[in-house]
Amino acid sequence: MQTALRISGRKRQRGFVLLTVLWMSLGLLLAASTYLATQRQAALSTRAEVETTRAVELARSAVNVALADLGRIREDDSRSMRDGSPTTIIMAEGQATYRIWDEGGKLDINHAPQQLLGSALRLLGEDSGIDAFDAVTIAQALIIQRDGTQELPFNTPLPQLLSDLGLPQEVALRARQILTTYNGTNKLNPRTASPTLLAAVPGLGATDVATIVERRRAGLSMPHLGSATTWLSGTEGPFYTIEARSTLQSGVSVEVIATVLSLGVSFRGGKMRYEILGMEILR
Repeated sequence: MQTALRISGRKRQRGFVLLTVLWMSLGLLLAASTYLATQRQAALSTRAEVETTRAVELARSAVNVALADLGRIREDDSRSMRDGSPTTIIMAEGQATYRIWDEGGKLDINHAPQQLLGSALRLLGEDSGIDAFDAVTIAQALIIQRDGTQELPFNTPLPQLLSDLGLPQEVALRARQILTTYNGTNKLNPRTASPTLLAAVPGLGATDVATIVERRRAGLSMPHLGSATTWLSGTEGPFYTIEARSTLQSGVSVEVIATVLSLGVSFRGGKMRYEILGMEILR
């Protein structure tokens, strides 16, 4: 009888030890799985950071190519349009597309009249639910804030300013293609203004806009613009915006937006000089 009790006690003890070992093994397995998952996540984060850095450098390279494009001042030089037309370059790690915008072809919010500003905002946001009433309201708020500002231009970044006044964020970002604080006048350069902005100019119809775009791409002189000449002039620069978007073969994409000022041709090197006023990286 005592022998049977001893055997039973040993079995229970062995079962308890086995159960303890199993629980410890399970704990170790869970700890190892957690560690491996953490390391894998860290590796993925590091890889993503490296890919993003490579994409940023590729976009910066495209900005440098765009600056070289801006430096082509001879008539026989091949250069891109200054109206935001895309130019794509293929590089070893992927491809990049840059656009050059002449700030003289944009509407300066520091000088634009309410009528023209409201029309531009309406055309810009018509596919995002911005009707004529909303556009005029935002234009009025912008004019009121502008007239109450002692120091021009506005210190607030343009997209943030428009977003604060009620323009949807996506539309506010796209507004940089037609609005600026660097033009310095209430006139537009018809050779570089976007078709959307040209359509907002009083006196220009759809046919006139199409004719202007067609003739400037062909390098021809501007047509007779009639009463629209009140808002149009042929001045380009000296401020430009460069938008460069890079896409790696892995699919990672980054956009770099640079605002540059032309300083004129260097007497020594005979090349155009530029000062980068600001650079923004959008991921």
